[in-house]
Amino acid sequence: MQEGWDVTSLEATHGTRLSFHTWPASRLEATRMVAPLGALYSPLSPLPEGTPSALPYEPVRCSSVSCNAVLNPYCQVDFRSKLWVCPFCTSRNHFPPHYAEHISEQNRPAELFPQFSSIEYELPSIPNAGPPVFMFVVDVCSPQEELAELADSLTQALNLLPPEALVGLVTYGANVNVFELGFEGVQKNYCFRGTKEYKANKVQEILGCTMKYKQH
Repeated sequence: MQEGWDVTSLEATHGTRLSFHTWPASRLEATRMVAPLGALYSPLSPLPEGTPSALPYEPVRCSSVSCNAVLNPYCQVDFRSKLWVCPFCTSRNHFPPHYAEHISEQNRPAELFPQFSSIEYELPSIPNAGPPVFMFVVDVCSPQEELAELADSLTQALNLLPPEALVGLVTYGANVNVFELGFEGVQKNYCFRGTKEYKANKVQEILGCTMKYKQH
């Protein structure tokens, strides 16, 4: 690890915790990793001060079908040829015309500024799907002390959600319980036995998630 590299500060700033902060440089190094590469992302984590508001356009993605990574500050950019190299798969990509026309070393899009390694997009191609939905899935096969701490953490998380958010709760142990939270003072839940296998369409039917169409 580099001297003076404050990993904790980076996690607090960007809302992301990685299993490793250094990527393997070769396949051999990758085979020697004791844990897989992964990232834990914190939804609704506040962005660093000075970060632009949500960008109102589609992100520029890697052209490789097996990659599809998004343009970011870690990409190598050739401003003369209007090309960028994906840091994940090393594919060379052409900037789209509306980028290539204006991009230069002195005129970079927000995605290429090192201090903006975490940014948000408002995708015009995706229609408004309504309020955000948060599903909490809880393993109840834990000591009572841990469950008490978990309950406290869930309460804190609920207090941070936007008022219009929809919330779901699923617990699993010997059985799986799906709770309906829209009834104040009345607990309503669906219990699925852990010893029984359920088909997806049966679960949808029990939960009332099937859509019925009328013929005209």
